[in-house]
Amino acid sequence: MHRLCLFLVLYTFFYQTATAGSFGINPVKLTFSGERTTEVISLRNDGDQATVVQVELVAWTQENGRDVYTPTQDLLATPPIFTVATGNSQIIRVGLRHPANPQRELAYRMFLQEVPPPKKTAAMGLQVALRISVPVFIEPQQKAAPVLRWQAKRVDAHTLKIEASNTGNIHDHLSALKIYRTGGSEPLASQQQLFAYLLPGQTHAWSLNTNAMPNPGESLRIVAKTEAGEIQAEVVLETP
Repeated sequence: MHRLCLFLVLYTFFYQTATAGSFGINPVKLTFSGERTTEVISLRNDGDQATVVQVELVAWTQENGRDVYTPTQDLLATPPIFTVATGNSQIIRVGLRHPANPQRELAYRMFLQEVPPPKKTAAMGLQVALRISVPVFIEPQQKAAPVLRWQAKRVDAHTLKIEASNTGNIHDHLSALKIYRTGGSEPLASQQQLFAYLLPGQTHAWSLNTNAMPNPGESLRIVAKTEAGEIQAEVVLETP
């Protein structure tokens, strides 16, 4: 069971003590295909009291590196709202309502929202409600793979701008990024814990600090950690 301690303040009430739920979910991502049209996810309540959870499904796109969510009827979750007792688990079944796209992966998010109990009158503290976001992907019918194209630009004397564009037909997930001079062993800059999803056809940019700025036209080596493992790319440093 993967434990998620994602404490997002969504509602503020005055209670005698501050409280927050504690959930574990498994798996942490759902993937559908033409042959696999239903999936299940298990939510466990590790908190100290029973809680009500509501399920929301949204279509997920990206614009200028930002996530955009819109209502959708493409997926169906059962049950859409439920109560789970402390120490117990609830199975949620998610199903497709239409065939997969022939050419490109479709992306969605499933939000598991803790519903706060009714407000009490003798209120003196805070209640914190939990909201968990689960990525959901529908693989295309044809062969699928992410394809990353990289650019490196000099912003100023100490800032490198690195851009990754996904020209493939499914997403990629970047978790770490390091930049080297070609042939060098010491990184010019590194950015850990990116946790960046790059959907098909989208571009994401990062600004990295360095005290050893290379010259424009110099060749750089990019090393990134992705879902498929470590990848490397050679780029030429550009001026902005």
